[in-house]
Amino acid sequence: MTSTVLPFELAVYCEVFGIDRTGRGVPAFDFAICSEHPGVPVPTSGGLHVTPTEGLRRLAAADLVAVAPPVAPAREVSPEVSAALHAAVDRGARVVAVCTAGFLLASAGLLDSRTIAAHWLHAEQMREWFPKVTVDPSVLYVDDDPFFTSAGTAAGIDLCLHLIRKDHGSAAAEAVARGMVLGPQRAAHQTPPPPLPAGRPDDGIDKLLDWALGNLHEDLSIDILARRAFLSTRSFSRRFRAATGTTPYAWVLEQRVRLAQQLLETDPRVGVEEAAGRAGFSSAALLRQHFQRRFGCSPSEYRARFVPSSP
Repeated sequence: MTSTVLPFELAVYCEVFGIDRTGRGVPAFDFAICSEHPGVPVPTSGGLHVTPTEGLRRLAAADLVAVAPPVAPAREVSPEVSAALHAAVDRGARVVAVCTAGFLLASAGLLDSRTIAAHWLHAEQMREWFPKVTVDPSVLYVDDDPFFTSAGTAAGIDLCLHLIRKDHGSAAAEAVARGMVLGPQRAAHQTPPPPLPAGRPDDGIDKLLDWALGNLHEDLSIDILARRAFLSTRSFSRRFRAATGTTPYAWVLEQRVRLAQQLLETDPRVGVEEAAGRAGFSSAALLRQHFQRRFGCSPSEYRARFVPSSP
């Protein structure tokens, strides 16, 4: 439906809904790729071309319409595509839009007074172009049935698994996730990883960050970090935010969660208590609290679902 599409997001639709997994208890999906001009190759940003075999009439029989996202946000959609989407929604079909595909739905007037998820990179653009749309960039995806939207790339996988879980149960969603060799599905409210900061270089702060990464088990309060940088806490906080784009507390917490995640993924001998201690958490309970907030599950659940069982 677009001149140039993002290949990963389109492939997510194909992988989740286009593969026969009936042998693993997943319902069969009648999957097809359609466009306004069937038979005409559609370019992707990766240099590949996809040739849709179906036209817009295919939408008239679809229960779920997954819109391929354009490479860049678009403010217009063709009248034919808009009419086909409206007709599909009017007769009860659901519509999925991953990443910039949300702009196509908004351009068609389908998202007015709706709440959607958006990639942090495009959230402000969506708000500026479509003020009637409520954008929540702090979540991975939004279920505002019949419209389902997600932030970019991998969040689209979480959204598609959510749809399968919602309609066909957790066993079907787990079977699809296992087939894709995925870790646990992330909850919608899970905070997406923050964008890399665009701060200016600061050699002093950079050296401190390197030291802190190797000593996450130590007390890394702002007072201790400031003293190690030979700065007052106020000056340190200002320089730290300028260099990293975040606060010392938020940065340390993120690094500790990542270290615990890595330990649980890579070393089956490390228990939750040990992972918490080595990552600098004062207790396993505190690690569980932050893990639940970050991943939508406990450390034990994460390990059970992410790390394959030993033969």
